[in-house]
Amino acid sequence: MIRAVLIDLGDTLVHLNRPWDEVFSDNLESLYAFFKEEDPSLNFQEFARIFVREFERASATSQLYKIEVPMQDIIARVLHKIGLRDVGGSFVQDAIEEFYRPEVNAWQLYPDTLVTLTALREMRLKMGVVSNSKSDWAVRAILEKHDLSKLFDMIVTSAELRMRKPRLDIFTQALVALDVKSSETVFVGDSLQADIIGAKTAGIRSIHVRRKPEDHPHFVVPDVAVTSLAEALAQIISWSSTSLGEVSSAA
Repeated sequence: MIRAVLIDLGDTLVHLNRPWDEVFSDNLESLYAFFKEEDPSLNFQEFARIFVREFERASATSQLYKIEVPMQDIIARVLHKIGLRDVGGSFVQDAIEEFYRPEVNAWQLYPDTLVTLTALREMRLKMGVVSNSKSDWAVRAILEKHDLSKLFDMIVTSAELRMRKPRLDIFTQALVALDVKSSETVFVGDSLQADIIGAKTAGIRSIHVRRKPEDHPHFVVPDVAVTSLAEALAQIISWSSTSLGEVSSAA
């Protein structure tokens, strides 16, 4: 019986309204403006060089070891290297929010996101978001922006747990949070490498939403591949109906 649906966020529920490099550039300029208020002499080129180096180093570590280096760690390293060491208080968290503000605004819903999530909620399924992100705040801000938080029972991010999909522990944490078994759960995501491999490792049924071509071939096969959330919803309804039929037959 299907009791829960776990779902990815970026490129599954939402998409960027412009290329990533443009969004990242806006993020960088927003953070620089915030830092410059603290240090008017700060040079943009030097700041950008240091930030990009630390960001890329963190991303490489995350990719290689499937651990998350959250944005607060990156910001702390950048502050140290540019000489802003005694900012104190909520400065780092405020910096994170300034960095991600342009990106949060750039994430837009796919046309079938809201109707799909609402339909799943009406099926009385437990629902959770499992997202790889350097910022737990950014994930929650994107959901709040689109008024989606109320549709989910829990949110698990790699930034919060300091581990990334497809690591088994992040999926296990989500199952524990929803108090469901892997056999009762479906995972919906756009990445074969992060979402589908992770779900299958955890024993969770998987639906691959093919939003864009994969960067490289994988030898993992999802339980079902679809091209939209509407198709994913239809598959979940089919599985749920089959489960109910099996229960009725057994009775």
